[in-house]
Amino acid sequence: MFSNTKKVALLLATGVLLSTSFSGTVALADTTSTDTNSDTTVSTATNSQNDSDNQVVKDTNTNGTTNSNASTSTANTTAATTNGSATTTVQSAQDIDLSAVRSAMLTELNSLRAQNGLSALSSVSVLNNYAQTRTDSFTSSGVDDHAGWNSANMYPYYLDAEENIAQMPFTMLGTTDPTTIAQKITAEFYSENYDPQPNYGHRKNMLNPYINFVGIGVSVGSNGMVYFSQEMGNDAEAHSRYAASDLYSYYLTNENDYANVSQYNLVDSKRKSADYKARDGYAVADVRGGVTTKSAPVVVYDRYGQTTDLVLPANTSWGSDIIAIMDNTFYYHVSSNGFVLADDVTPWASFLAGTIVTTTGNAMIYGDNGAATGTIVPSGTMWKTDRRSTNPNNGIKMYRIGTNAWLLKTNLTGA
Repeated sequence: MFSNTKKVALLLATGVLLSTSFSGTVALADTTSTDTNSDTTVSTATNSQNDSDNQVVKDTNTNGTTNSNASTSTANTTAATTNGSATTTVQSAQDIDLSAVRSAMLTELNSLRAQNGLSALSSVSVLNNYAQTRTDSFTSSGVDDHAGWNSANMYPYYLDAEENIAQMPFTMLGTTDPTTIAQKITAEFYSENYDPQPNYGHRKNMLNPYINFVGIGVSVGSNGMVYFSQEMGNDAEAHSRYAASDLYSYYLTNENDYANVSQYNLVDSKRKSADYKARDGYAVADVRGGVTTKSAPVVVYDRYGQTTDLVLPANTSWGSDIIAIMDNTFYYHVSSNGFVLADDVTPWASFLAGTIVTTTGNAMIYGDNGAATGTIVPSGTMWKTDRRSTNPNNGIKMYRIGTNAWLLKTNLTGA
């Protein structure tokens, strides 16, 4: 089918993590760096209690929907000794000016929104008080997976309510400077680098075009852990400005686990390649995952949508970190200046890697191409899944339980 002069693309194949649907095209994403030729790498820190100095825990909650992970951590001081002197300067988390950090976080949040053409959120005392109550409670329990979140306590700003919460050790913040702290936690909410189940829900909440008010809480635990909360919502008047269908559609994007097209100078400045730079007719959205070619080799395109001399072999998997929209056509980024058409591949993700699913009845196994294989697994059997995808023909999510073996979500519990 392909000329002998065509070169097989020598790209790093991977097998990693997350599922999403983008304008009818399935898009998926990964929690670890997947492409050595890519400008951007993403690393994930396991929330292990044996790695307490490097733990970041974040939760995002939208209208009661929870994506969570929890852990504890210890560490409270950093010491700096001047060269040639016995003088030691010790900074502690207890030295942080919490009021100044709250103010800086509001400024940084609204800066992010302004970069994306969104109006600033107004700070209101009701939400600030509730946000502070939330973070104060974490000092004894740690981030609580939203177990204690009650949007009724945000009244009258309890409509279209959202919550982002996080904990970060002072040793990772490394400073008491309010602006730097605000930038670090906002960038982490935006990128979810330390989230073992990243789905860009925090970014979605911060960039929600249908909310108007916010409250921010910051607290410090005796162990040096710093806790953060963003409580966002609308009152009745603000809520009435928006169509219910628009609100619901935006809420459902949490099921997609991809980043809406957006920009943030603190993150984007680290990306040097033109692959990541928006221009006329070209926009990008972050994903973590990869794509699998179908039963035929796939042509690789450059960042201008022109074919190259590279092809990806049939039935191979490749890491991807962004979706590129070139003149309204969707591509997946698979290497430096290398893209494949979304229609030519099956995207996948597996941020739920290791999740156990159980069949609710006798369940058909489907292949990578979405076709039934004719093999049935018995009812009540348990399977460990490592990838999730969505059938583009019917929108049904599917979970991989083995090589070229997928089960429908409708036949599973635990998915």
